[in-house]
Amino acid sequence: MYHVILVNLSADARCVAAQAYVEKRALPPDALADLLRDFCEIDPIENAVADTEIRVKVGGNSYLLRTEQKKLILYDAHRRDLPGQIFTVAQAMEELDGSAAKARAQTILLARGETEPAPTGPVAVAPPPVLSSKSRVIALAVMAGLMAAGLWLVAPEKAAGPPAGFVPLAPEEWAERQAGLAGVYLTGSEPGQHGIVVTDPEQLKLFELGTVAAPRVIYAECRLGRLGGQLGFATDQPGGFIEITADGNLAYSGEIFQRVP
Repeated sequence: MYHVILVNLSADARCVAAQAYVEKRALPPDALADLLRDFCEIDPIENAVADTEIRVKVGGNSYLLRTEQKKLILYDAHRRDLPGQIFTVAQAMEELDGSAAKARAQTILLARGETEPAPTGPVAVAPPPVLSSKSRVIALAVMAGLMAAGLWLVAPEKAAGPPAGFVPLAPEEWAERQAGLAGVYLTGSEPGQHGIVVTDPEQLKLFELGTVAAPRVIYAECRLGRLGGQLGFATDQPGGFIEITADGNLAYSGEIFQRVP
């Protein structure tokens, strides 16, 4: 159930109502979804001059929703320093009910699992679990959407080769460093944040955290080496070089990827 407050809106959220403050307690999910759909259909001219919003409290979380171009803009009321996220009604409901956050957490856990060394002894194999349809959808969020940061989005063609001046490490030196570099690196844990998974000495995985949606992932060929004395990965992706910073994180395409502990 949701505690909902409509600000400068009519009780059905279909039109602007200046100075209105309508409170709805114990609103079921279907009723909230209907309210959000009506809110998205509000007259854009009226909405442009009115400070309309819907506030939602659920559990210990508080959210603020606005609308523009028939989409919802969702803000975390406790983290107003964070930018709003643009969602459809269905995506917003997944954020509000927590299923999207669980999917992102599962994405990170499974990505971390890919970097764990394989067991050396015999392992008992458990039968595969029977997943509900919703669980299958959440599982599909692993390695979420197509990477959208910087050059990956605007220039999807692969790079012709390593950048000029790049000197690859010898295989034995890479083997010494692999254990310390393997892992999951994230720019953040919110929707739209990006990640890099380092597993194979010649391949990286680039992904974007999102809501529960069919995933795509970029597999990038890479070589570990030095460019101008700086250690990093040369990749076949536009933007090329992924720098390994002094604190053990990654810098790529204008973003810092912090290693997940």
